[in-house]
Amino acid sequence: MRTNGFVGLIIAGICCFSTQALYSQTDFPVEPSNESEGVFRISNTSENYEPAPAIDAVSFAPSSPRTSDLSPIAMPENYNSGEYYGPVEEYTQGDWIEEPYLDDMSYERLGIVAGAAAVFLKPGFDTDTAFFTEDQSGMTTVTTSNDFPYNYQSAPRINLGVIDNEGLSAQVRWFQFEDNSSNGAVSPNNFIFFNGLPTKTTTGGLRAGGQAGDFITTSSNMKLYTIDVDLSQELNFERWQTTFGGGYRHASVSQTYQAVGTASGAPVSSDAGHRFDGNGLVVFGEARRPLGLFDRRSKGTSSLSLISSLKYSALWGNSKYSAEDRSPGPTVAVAQTKSKKSLSITEVQVGLQADFVLQTGALVWVRAAWDGMWWNGAGSAASESGDLSLLGGSISLGMDW
Repeated sequence: MRTNGFVGLIIAGICCFSTQALYSQTDFPVEPSNESEGVFRISNTSENYEPAPAIDAVSFAPSSPRTSDLSPIAMPENYNSGEYYGPVEEYTQGDWIEEPYLDDMSYERLGIVAGAAAVFLKPGFDTDTAFFTEDQSGMTTVTTSNDFPYNYQSAPRINLGVIDNEGLSAQVRWFQFEDNSSNGAVSPNNFIFFNGLPTKTTTGGLRAGGQAGDFITTSSNMKLYTIDVDLSQELNFERWQTTFGGGYRHASVSQTYQAVGTASGAPVSSDAGHRFDGNGLVVFGEARRPLGLFDRRSKGTSSLSLISSLKYSALWGNSKYSAEDRSPGPTVAVAQTKSKKSLSITEVQVGLQADFVLQTGALVWVRAAWDGMWWNGAGSAASESGDLSLLGGSISLGMDW
């Protein structure tokens, strides 16, 4: 399925049920930090004792973006458990915070995570020649390469899965991209046209032109998709929120080339295509850096974050090639091959993400990013050799609950 034009709105509706309430720190009063994301300070004196004007405090942060477990990040010297991670700080006795994550209940859930993106990409190739032109009107022959012109096209990217309160997630992801292009010319006297690249037939492709009025028209088509099934784990490192994961990937890419024209008035044509289908492994990592105070578990809060991700997959599968050339006579030459092939895909994303925690407890995020994909060994419309790049941007909307 090919999508055209600018996709201005993505609507993602997600319904799920999850248990409420987080881990309880009933022994100590808690006050939020105004310096770190998702950081809470728990005094070492409970309200059952006489409060001092200023008391030592311990700073904690969630171990993962959604967990109720708090890990210490700064301790005074007189705090006996744990390890010292930062400077000693003093804070006055704080009041109890009436929030769901302080209820006297265990926090266990299995929620839904989903997202949809409109990705705008422009293909690029090592060699993307539509046809060659030989000008034989002068003393010497001048050869000119004519490439396929490509523009940005929109493509869908969808993910759906489940996630627990510790940030462990299992998801299915799907991405698909399609594009086509065309180019052509009409010949004056003494102009000859050839395929963009030779085919594997005995004739090697098309030869058009030779007299005024002869022409060549070429077209290309590309379709590719990926399907991932993976596991990932979210982790916090101080102010950095990260995700690491890996799993299984299936990928397919097919490209076709067609040229039609006339040679001294006689019809000629050339059709070629190749397809790769493979399976393999995919690994990925993502890092988010909130730009302000934000706890992804606190209802009614929001934050803006810098975000970057890297994904790599190695695939092994089969490559099929076929070509058919027709020349005056008529003469038909056909070629077909099948071989084992490996292919790798590298994906990079850099951008900004806005997170919103709704009163229902659901986390909604919107992301705008630059996207780059490199299919190493995917070839072009006229050849199995070479690399394919897809560069552009994306707008994403997601939710987990």
